[in-house]
Amino acid sequence: MGLVLVLFVCLVILGIATIFVQSAFLTNLYCCVGVLLFGLYLVIDTQMIVGGKSVELTVDEYALAALLLYIDIIQIFMYILKMLSNKE
Repeated sequence: MGLVLVLFVCLVILGIATIFVQSAFLTNLYCCVGVLLFGLYLVIDTQMIVGGKSVELTVDEYALAALLLYIDIIQIFMYILKMLSNKE
């Protein structure tokens, strides 16, 4: 969970920096950190569904689990599309 926190702080700092500095490299770096962060979220959410760790979702929370996985996958694709469409 420490790595997720570090990547989130980096994503926030890079997000603020990309507002003021319009650079293709900085935007691509922002997207790469976003893909890594949501990739880790995807692994964590999948582990919560499968179980076996301290935090685990029950059978009654299947809708929440599906929503968590859906949001993670959509965010990963959004960052990849933003990275591929960056033509500065």
